[in-house]
Formats: sequence, structure tokens, C-alpha cells
Amino acid sequence: MKKDVYPSILKGEIKAPGSKSIAQRMVAAALMAKGKTVLYDYPDSADCQAALQVAQSLGAVVTKVGNEVTIQGGFPQNFQTGIRNPKPQIFCGESGLASRMFTPIAALYSEAIKVEGEGSLLTRPFTEFDSVLPALGAECESTAGKLPIRVKGPMLGGKASLDGSVSSQFLTGLLMALPKASNNSKIEVQNLTSIPYVKMTMEVAGLFGVEIKHTNYETFTVKSNQAYQPLKVAVPGDWSGAAFLIVAAAIASEEGVTITNLSNDITQADSRILEVLEKAKVHFTIDKKGLFVKQSEIEAFEFDATDCPDLMPPIAALAAFANGVSTLKGAKRLVHKESNRSKALQEEFGKANIRVVVRDDEMMVYPSHIRPAILNSHNDHRIAMAAALLGIGGDKISVMGAECVSKSYPDFFEAMQSIGAKISGK
Repeated sequence: MKKDVYPSILKGEIKAPGSKSIAQRMVAAALMAKGKTVLYDYPDSADCQAALQVAQSLGAVVTKVGNEVTIQGGFPQNFQTGIRNPKPQIFCGESGLASRMFTPIAALYSEAIKVEGEGSLLTRPFTEFDSVLPALGAECESTAGKLPIRVKGPMLGGKASLDGSVSSQFLTGLLMALPKASNNSKIEVQNLTSIPYVKMTMEVAGLFGVEIKHTNYETFTVKSNQAYQPLKVAVPGDWSGAAFLIVAAAIASEEGVTITNLSNDITQADSRILEVLEKAKVHFTIDKKGLFVKQSEIEAFEFDATDCPDLMPPIAALAAFANGVSTLKGAKRLVHKESNRSKALQEEFGKANIRVVVRDDEMMVYPSHIRPAILNSHNDHRIAMAAALLGIGGDKISVMGAECVSKSYPDFFEAMQSIGAKISGK
């Protein structure tokens, strides 16, 4: 799919999509909660649909009517009765979170289960599970450190150590699963990145009645045989998706845009976009109605996105409109995403006359007059949305492979059109 994006004048009000990060964690908790959980405002993204499919494969009864999802959980349980045995495979699509989170949960089952995925997920690292899951009592065999992975439990709990430098999603999976293990657990973590995402995990587990303790995010202790409690809850708005709306308003809305459905009730790393706005001297206000952002003279800025790497594509786009060179830290965290985002931003922004230089962990963005260009999404939803921002605030940009936005924000282009963006193509 190609989308042609033209310079636009934005205004109005728009609702942020639901958080896929929180939604997937809630699905995992609902799977393990005995009873009926209802999730309102459930996102329609591909990753969120993959999480529902995995929950079904692991025994839950899932029904979806519009944006309301009902999950009858209580799994894993004693499968001696043969009732609702898990399927021998779970398919995670291209979701890094679903695959890394549900792998330890699958390891709670006494049956052998293969964890599979597709696309770029097949190239992403999963080596941590090869040593960690056996240390906790489960069998685990990856494919040279990648998917597919075969696990067989039950995972009993105990002590293990984990390198958290590649992704916090490995730890998220363990923290979600270990409360259901038969033994208390202690996980030592070195070099943990994306601490806000781990906080999110613990907060979601807490909503469902499960307690996880930590010491300086280096040692995590999990009591065994805890019970996830079913509940009825709305999925909060997504700061990750909203970041693209926010940047679009900052570069192309003289009247301003109000983004609703955003809160900090559950920790979201990408709410730090507000710090970026402050550093870049973007005019914004927050009130009961929502976040109001207005077109501003963008100041060059510095920002460390190590703990919020998903912000790098939208803030790199913001930096393209600044009055000087901006320096962004955390480039190393971009390598193992849906694409190598560090390389993709260099290549695609360069086509539009925006020079991006990466040195070790730093990314420097050199603003210039944006010229018309055809940019490749690299089958990466955040690269596609960042490319669109260059068109909205600069000159015509054709985004090739634009359908990949379905991974996190299926109606991104329609949402942008609703506030005035000029977009064509199918």
C-alpha cells in the first residue's frame, strides 16, 4: 500500500488509540484469572489481536464485540481432566511483546508448546529463555536463539539471573508467569533497560491482584501460587501512538490540536514525549479535556530515549523541523525492532534531505528543507508514521508499505485525515 502525504494544516480534536502494551498485559492476566474479565476500549491492532489468539490457544474463551473483549480465563490449571487442553502451538504474529510474554506463561503448562511468529519477529533475539527457563524448572529449546521456541513445563519457579540489556520483555514474561508457579521466585537482573515498561507490568499485575516486589529494579521477588482476579477495566490511551499525533500538531497546527484519552494512571514510558516538548519549546497545555498542542518554533534539543526507544521515530521527525541539530541518545535500542530503526531512519530521512548521523548510541538529526521523496516503511509501523510526519510538515512524501501501521495503529492515516491531514492512496 502506498500513501501520499502532503503539507497540511491540522486542527480539531482526536482520541488517542488504546495502549497495545497495556492491552496485551491485561490479556495475559485475564488468561490466568479464574472467571470473566471484560476489557473495554480494546485496540484493534494486529499485535492486540495476536494476544487474543494466543490466549485462546492457551485455553481461554475469548469473545469480542466491537471494542469490548470478554475473556473467560483460569489457565493454566490441572489438565489431568483433559478439559480445554492448550494447543500444541501458539502463534504470536509479529508481536515481540506477545512472544516474549507468553513464552514463560506457556512454560507453566505440562504439555509441550511451540511458540511461533512471522516476519521480522523471526530475526529477533530470544537467547535469554534458553538458560532462564530451565533454571526455573521448565524445558526450553529455541532455534539458535530465535523463534520458534519449544517449551514444556510446568515451570516451578526458583532462582534465575537475566540480562535485561536487549529487552525488558523477557522480564515482563517472567513476572507475569511466576506468580502462578508452585515455588517462590527470585530473579536477578543486570543492565535492565526500559524500566518504565517493567513498572507497567507490575502495575497491571497489581490491578489483577498479584504482587511483585523489587529492589532497585535489580532483584525481583515473586510469591508463588498467587491468584489473578478477573475484573472489568478500560484499556488506557496509548502515549506511543499519540506521540505521532502530538508531533504532527507541533509542526502543522496553528490553531492547535487536542488529544484526548491520555492519562498516567498506569506507567507508560512514552509519556516522556512531554519532556521532549518542553525541551523543544513546543506550546502545550494539559487540562481535563486533554492534551492541547500547537504549532511552534522548534528548538534543537537533546533527549535520552534509552528507556523509551519507541519515541525515537516521532521525535526524530520533530527534530527534522528544529532550528538546529538535535542529539538523541538510545540508538542502540533501535537495532532489534520491527526493523533496524536506526538504519531505517538514516536511509529514509536522507531521501527527504534530512541527514541523520548515528555514532555509537547517539543519533544526530540535521534539519533542512524537506524535499519530495518516496520513503520505504521497512515494514515497520513506526517508520511509516514518522515518514508521514515529514509529509505533513514538509513536502509531499509517498510512504511505501504503509499497511504496516496495522501492527499498532490501524487507522492512523484516517485519524490524521480527521484533523486535516491531506493524504491519498490505497
